[in-house]
Amino acid sequence: MNAAIEKIFARSGGGESVSLPWEEFIGTCLYDPEIGYYRLPKTRVGGSGADFYTASSLKAGVFSELVCEAAQTLLGGKGGFEFYEIGAEPERQIISGSRAARLGDEILIPRNAAVISNELLDARPFARFKFSGGSWKKRILRISRRGGEPEFSETLAEPTQAEAEHLSRYFPKARVEGFSIDASFDALGLFEKICAQNWRGVLIFFDYFRSAAELSEMPSGTARSYFKHSYQKEIFDNAGNADITFSPCSDPLLDIAASCGFSNARIDTQAEFFVKFAPRKTREIAEIKNPLDPRKRALAELISSANMGACFRALSAVRL
Repeated sequence: MNAAIEKIFARSGGGESVSLPWEEFIGTCLYDPEIGYYRLPKTRVGGSGADFYTASSLKAGVFSELVCEAAQTLLGGKGGFEFYEIGAEPERQIISGSRAARLGDEILIPRNAAVISNELLDARPFARFKFSGGSWKKRILRISRRGGEPEFSETLAEPTQAEAEHLSRYFPKARVEGFSIDASFDALGLFEKICAQNWRGVLIFFDYFRSAAELSEMPSGTARSYFKHSYQKEIFDNAGNADITFSPCSDPLLDIAASCGFSNARIDTQAEFFVKFAPRKTREIAEIKNPLDPRKRALAELISSANMGACFRALSAVRL
């Protein structure tokens, strides 16, 4: 039995089985101070030995260049804004020399800022829900350890009033028997905390965002896990040693941004975002004649619909 499961049983006081909400299980696997995936000194992003690959993993600095130009475009060319990255991996960040709030750091956004992140919200603990018997139910994970190896099953419980209201508001079309929705109230709280701080400038978040309409056509939910670049069938496999993620719903995030005074809050595919808001740099790199040039190849990965261009979305908003 791995360390994450042992920790969950120890915290429960022993016994042969334990039941807990999925967000508690995921929170332990990802963020426990001693054994959490994001607390371990290991390579999570990038090449050999890593578990996933993302835009900030690309060489040649193209992602950084595009983000810089996009921020300037959204700010209308105004100066005096400081880049502030939230959720950067150790010894990594999107913009070299920018201020960064890493895991465990207090988020203190400068008064004038371009606030950026890459896959911050999809890494937060999330709850799991199922529409059953005419109403939404919360999925509860049950772990038994009879015979040594853990066995996993599920039960259903009543959601809180806030959870039920959220599901009813954003997913009315998903009210179909057996339909599952994965949602992170932790991520929504973090995003609201970021937006509510007293700062002005631009916010640019890249992630696996999906609209409520899209998620309402995905009956199995979006929870998934990756271990050494390989998709795992069950998200509890290699618990504590694998990345567990989901696709955050963009609709409530846009609503939060608007309620905090941001204007022009929008979602674009990553390709659309860079073509629209970083046209000069996009064109400059695309016109490189050598098809094997590393900057040209990095751009292709970032904006191609077959690579990152479509699966990643950019949430942007401005408050000046």
